[in-house]
Amino acid sequence: MSDPMTSATRKRPVLAGFDGSTTARTAVMWAAAEAARRGGELLLARAYERPIDITDLSWTPVGLRERWPRSTHCDNAVRELAADCVAAHPDLAVSTTIRAGHPGDVLGELAEETDAALVVLGAAEHGPVARFVLGSVAAEMVHSVARPLVAVRHAPTIAGDAPVVLGLAGTTADDPAVGFAFDFAARQNAPLHAIHAGHLRDGVEHTERLLAPWRERYAGVRVRTDVLADRPAHALVDRSAGARLLVVGCHHHGALHRVLLGSVSHATLHHAECPVAVIPSPHHHAPRHATTAAAAGR
Repeated sequence: MSDPMTSATRKRPVLAGFDGSTTARTAVMWAAAEAARRGGELLLARAYERPIDITDLSWTPVGLRERWPRSTHCDNAVRELAADCVAAHPDLAVSTTIRAGHPGDVLGELAEETDAALVVLGAAEHGPVARFVLGSVAAEMVHSVARPLVAVRHAPTIAGDAPVVLGLAGTTADDPAVGFAFDFAARQNAPLHAIHAGHLRDGVEHTERLLAPWRERYAGVRVRTDVLADRPAHALVDRSAGARLLVVGCHHHGALHRVLLGSVSHATLHHAECPVAVIPSPHHHAPRHATTAAAAGR
């Protein structure tokens, strides 16, 4: 176990954030299992916000303790969790790192540095405090990380036929989410349940046309489609119970962005009964330090 991987020959890692909570531990173990299935690596990261000790301050430069006790505690906790991941998946390569900074910024930087294939975070439970915590990290990272992000609240018992649920907006911008869902279902030998909710003329035919090339590419995946006269967020959250993963797209442009991210992605991140994967569209350009700016209200 070591600091972030630097070899260009290594596969793109699954990046998992850990904050010491039980929920985050569950997310890390989910990430370890997914990394093992992909035949890749797991990068386990923890961020800590280092306080300024006024006794160390000088005019130039500002002095900060090089080794704050909090960082040592974080390092030990991360290494212990990494050992648990290896115990559960003996063939999995696991790297660890801790960095000072806002968790969203640290994870965003690591995702870019390592070209992470997937970012996995724990999603807090319901309630006003939980909504604040989730909103400050996982939900904000939907804005700032231009790569798939999975939020894990808990690890429900999964039946053998538990589906991957896919939410469709009904446009070609769905393609990244559709591809992710089909690939995930294929690797887990799971059925795929594609859902379009809302009002779309000729919805069934349109949805089938949208899925046709993916059905051909992943011929072994069993697919069920439903077009429902329901609010998208409600339909997807309702059908997340018993699912192994809920996959939704994140389309960052104009009114469509406001509808999908504000309603569907936001609602599913907070209320789904299974892990949620939010997949950015090809037009998503992540702004630098977006998480810090959002947290500061800018």
